[in-house]
Amino acid sequence: MVVIFDGVLDEARKQAVLRELGKQGMLVHWVDSPQGSIMVSEREVSAQVLEAFGKIARVIKPSTPFQLAHRSFNPDGTVITIGDVEIGQETLTIIAGPCAVESEEQLFRIAEAVKSMGAHILRGGAFKPRTSPYSFQGLGEQGLEILAKAREKFSIPVVTEATSPENAVLVAQYADIIQIGARNMQNFELLKKVAILGKPVLLKRGLSATIEDWLLAAEYILSLGNFQVILCERGIRTIERFTRNTLDLNAIPVVKDLSHLPVFVDPSHGTGLREKVIPMALAGVSCGADGVMVEVHHAPEQALSDGPQSLYPEQFRRLVNNLQVISVIVGKELNKEKSPAGASPAFVSKSFPQFKVAFLGEKGSFSSQVAQKAFPRDSQFISCYTFREVFEKVASGEATHGVVPIENTITGSIHANYDLLLDFPEIFVVGERFIKVSQHLGVYPGTGVGDIQFLFAHPQAFSQCSRFLESLKGVKIIDVGNTEEAARKASEFGKGSACISSEEAIRKHGLELLEEDVEDTPCNFTRFLILSRYFEPRKEHDKVSCVFRIPNRSGALFEVLEVFYARSINLIKLESRPIPGEPWEYLFYVDWEGNLIDTKFGEALEELKKKTTFLRILGSYNNRWKLLKKN
Repeated sequence: MVVIFDGVLDEARKQAVLRELGKQGMLVHWVDSPQGSIMVSEREVSAQVLEAFGKIARVIKPSTPFQLAHRSFNPDGTVITIGDVEIGQETLTIIAGPCAVESEEQLFRIAEAVKSMGAHILRGGAFKPRTSPYSFQGLGEQGLEILAKAREKFSIPVVTEATSPENAVLVAQYADIIQIGARNMQNFELLKKVAILGKPVLLKRGLSATIEDWLLAAEYILSLGNFQVILCERGIRTIERFTRNTLDLNAIPVVKDLSHLPVFVDPSHGTGLREKVIPMALAGVSCGADGVMVEVHHAPEQALSDGPQSLYPEQFRRLVNNLQVISVIVGKELNKEKSPAGASPAFVSKSFPQFKVAFLGEKGSFSSQVAQKAFPRDSQFISCYTFREVFEKVASGEATHGVVPIENTITGSIHANYDLLLDFPEIFVVGERFIKVSQHLGVYPGTGVGDIQFLFAHPQAFSQCSRFLESLKGVKIIDVGNTEEAARKASEFGKGSACISSEEAIRKHGLELLEEDVEDTPCNFTRFLILSRYFEPRKEHDKVSCVFRIPNRSGALFEVLEVFYARSINLIKLESRPIPGEPWEYLFYVDWEGNLIDTKFGEALEELKKKTTFLRILGSYNNRWKLLKKN
């Protein structure tokens, strides 16, 4: 039983509780947290007895011995922040580096490679618990010093293992995350020591540990007030001999259901075979892992430890590219551009006291989900009734940014938003995001498919689910303004009503999720644009959007396209839109690979100005879908 008091109790009141419950032969444990004082008891305690000692904010009764690690303690899931890196919930984090720190030259070379390819955290062992006493045991404090230098040089947090309570203190002086290895998962004195050191802890599952053993090891750390625990599945010992261990992918969804703590997967130790690391990393993320931890070495055949399971840098690059694809499918953000207070994400050219983000609908709409993934948690999110309102709030300065959908893989372009880009010339495209759209059938409780009389959805949802709609007979179809509104209307109309909406919106309004994924094809993605009045072209941008008009004569479009062909500029998208009020006259929207800084792109724009009667740059940004291409 977990009792969370409203605020921190003083020592006198805690002792009074201990005396009162001690009369009943009960033992309790106290933990102070930002939520308030937490009392943990293995037996149920009367809340009425405890109310005499302080105001109770919440009582939790997990049906497991791991009480603070249980999902009910933090149903939304724990998010751990290390510098600019967020771990947990909607983010996907990559830890990479060598098994062991061998030298400064070796670590710097690998750190530079993995950071440039997308790693968020650098790993490297300074203390190495090895099965054989004759194997390389690590460089000790010298290795920690090299790790600290790499962190400063490459601006990347580091994680390394502590192997005893004594060297844990030393590790905490250098590392951003303290790792507890598989062999030490039940070294309880070590767990207690890292708990009081206050650093985030990456806790690997033991070689023969059950899931309950693993979560109870985490409970030791939580019970001393350190709630920054990351679980890591790294394979368990079985009778199988073709791999080093058996990577227990079953454990990931099980633990995600049981616990609020983020879960990583380590396929390097889980398989012990380089060629098996990438597929098992992808499988782990598909199962729900919040991150992957892999070993990378520029010359694994010369590595002092674990060379056969270490990826070459080019293999790591391929893994990151594949994770970019998987992250979109599972709804996680691989490269969340989170910044510390006062700084700006990469798609912003001006620092703001606070991000104010406008989007269509309420919480639960697909637009709101994208906004919350793309911007820091402390942003102000502004719901709007129409897409035009999103643009208006950005144009007026009421919002610093806007998020709008622009095209879907089933229904194509959202033409209204292309037109709005022209209506608001002061607004630019500064970024893009993709989301996998899963449309679900939600019904008012007690309503079956045959009982549906009214079906609410956004027009885009109806278009994406046309085959499903054909299966419904005698149902009145009602268009609404956004995904969240569809679920809200169904809840208001009562029995006989249903909606096509997101799972989040269906749960939010107390509806029953009757059928999942009713869209015409599972390959259903929507591209969103991030809008802002503040736009600064950058050399690192690799995608440009523009719109132009050409003379109505033979060969005019060919001449424009020849400008791109002559300079080997790849066109990603070309679409025409009618000009309002001018029948049979068209504007052409173009996305192309490149930026607005390099000389060849500047020359192309000068040529376009000569061959068009109207040209506007809509923005430049990073192409989030580029990594879907085969490498």
